[in-house]
Amino acid sequence: MQHPDGRRSENGTGQRSYTMPADDAGEVLLASMKLNGIDRIWFTSGSEMGFVQEGSVKARELGRPAPRVMTITHEAVALAAACGETVVTGKPSAAAFHVECGMLNAGGMYHVADRGRYPVLVTSGYPSSAEANSVPGARSSFIQYYQQIRDQGELIRQYMRWDHKLAPYDNPGTVISRAVQVMLSDPRGPAYLAIPRESSMAPIASGQTRFPLTDQLRPVSAPPPDAALLREAAAWLLASNNPLIVAGRVGTSHEALAPLVELAETLGARVMSDAHRLSFPGSHPLHRGVAGVTPLTGQPDCILSLDQLTPWIPGRFDPGPDVRLIRIGLDPAERWVPIYEFPSDLSIVGDAVAAIPLLVDEIRRQRTPEQRRACEARLEKAQEEGRQRLARLVATAESDRARGVIHALWLSHQIGQTLDPETLVVQETVETALFNRTLPGTQVASGGSNLGWAAPASVGMKVAAPDRQVVSVTGDGAWMFSNPQVTTWASAFHKAPVLFIIFNNRGYRTGTTDVERAYPEGYVARTGDFTGGLFDPCPNYSGEASASGAYGEKVTEPDQVGPAIRRGLAANREGAPAVLDVWLPKIGPGLPTAR
Repeated sequence: MQHPDGRRSENGTGQRSYTMPADDAGEVLLASMKLNGIDRIWFTSGSEMGFVQEGSVKARELGRPAPRVMTITHEAVALAAACGETVVTGKPSAAAFHVECGMLNAGGMYHVADRGRYPVLVTSGYPSSAEANSVPGARSSFIQYYQQIRDQGELIRQYMRWDHKLAPYDNPGTVISRAVQVMLSDPRGPAYLAIPRESSMAPIASGQTRFPLTDQLRPVSAPPPDAALLREAAAWLLASNNPLIVAGRVGTSHEALAPLVELAETLGARVMSDAHRLSFPGSHPLHRGVAGVTPLTGQPDCILSLDQLTPWIPGRFDPGPDVRLIRIGLDPAERWVPIYEFPSDLSIVGDAVAAIPLLVDEIRRQRTPEQRRACEARLEKAQEEGRQRLARLVATAESDRARGVIHALWLSHQIGQTLDPETLVVQETVETALFNRTLPGTQVASGGSNLGWAAPASVGMKVAAPDRQVVSVTGDGAWMFSNPQVTTWASAFHKAPVLFIIFNNRGYRTGTTDVERAYPEGYVARTGDFTGGLFDPCPNYSGEASASGAYGEKVTEPDQVGPAIRRGLAANREGAPAVLDVWLPKIGPGLPTAR
């Protein structure tokens, strides 16, 4: 890897490294980020993070490597946008926060970065503790005393794959390379680096530095699945009369979709897919809904779970002793979950994406003519059932429209009918049954449970893919959690116009239908008093957007949903973010709509 003012070298021991001129450690941190694939650092200002601004401008003026600084005015938005960028690029990204206060502002986005397996380097300043005038970056303000805490990394360590506090004696380039190596190793995820001001401003005595990159510190990939175990899995699936495939995080790879469809069609198996990525086309007649959310229909006798944490809803489905359960994934035991009761009769460690085509080949090699005829008959029956299921969903949506009501299915249907197949849809806790996404990478969710991710993540995706249409679809609760003023501002500021569609039901599912489910005979259900779960009247989402210079529209008529989506897309083409506030019936008992 070559770059102006830098070169490859041997360090005398045979280890390859990168050599560049540098005056202080901050310059080296930024250069190593860029050279290791981090193109952007989503930045929220802090007094001790000035090295990011100084170093990036200096690098630009001198033609040296550094990530582009992306100004963001709230840390949660910054981290979500950084995660979103990695979805499109497949490369690492970075975010920068102000001491522990900025870290706390990012809040639940650490959970999403971890659970969604996003390779984001989270950096934060660390308050100066050196005595005034003793070293560059030493204490210079009263506030630095208030900012001291026992262990800054302790705040988020359980969500990180790696964490470190940069010391003045560290080789800063190696520190970044090591962080990226771990972030990109399977299972991918975030890393954290605390950067004291004294460390970032530490002089490079020789005027140049040398460090390895990730082509020497190579990330580690998941092992290939065991061939003998795959043969056993194929035999079990072929012996099944009613197999079910539960597709989880295989959708993180664009290469997974076509082989997974081939596997399902070869077996004649129904499929439930995780909401994290588009792992199986929602309009395919073998699709039966979202894994762990949609109740299972029928009684499968063999379940193949592909890197899926919750293959069914506990308490609503009991596989029974005669059902065979096969799990393939990076960690089929899900060791990070303390109490995990989902059984497994055959656990295969490895990359589920790599396992799928191998499993297809093994099934075709093993199956007898009789088994092939059974699979074909099952496929025909399951597809016809699936076509009827989709027709019922569309009929329900049309019936609601005819009554003058925008229910979640009608909005879902209009999104599916209006958007181009290539449009990237980023969704959060909404009805996706009729989104009609069929192409790899065209439907994304967070992979975690913290709300407010989809909208700012869509800005990161649009920045990384400026030529693609990006649409964020969220419930109104998730929209409020997303710091909408900051998110729409960032969408405009970074010339990354996104269409934001809000499923507005003026309340939380958790505080209404979930409460009634937990206490069906309780006082809340008896009185209909769902205080704490409803917010009606709600904020004027479209008005807030318009006041900030975005296109805003409130939609209350079902026949205006499609035209409003097209108006929002037109605003995006003119360079403006657009917010559509679509009013559904107010959430309440018996109305399972978006949160």
